[in-house]
Amino acid sequence: MNRAIVITPHVINTLRSLPFEERMSVTSALAGELLLGTGPCDDLEPMETMIYQIIRFYVNQASARYNGEVG
Repeated sequence: MNRAIVITPHVINTLRSLPFEERMSVTSALAGELLLGTGPCDDLEPMETMIYQIIRFYVNQASARYNGEVG
């Protein structure tokens, strides 16, 4: 893997602010995709899916910036 994954304090604080069950579901889905390369998780509830997509956007944006992929 040639690409760094950047998880900002904003992402961590957002995850920490979630109720336990949502936090575990979203974090597991995010780790599965970013670390293991699994596809998007279909096991999430609709609200969890929305939170997951937002957090994934933040991680991808910060990672791209760090890796010099965007201006």
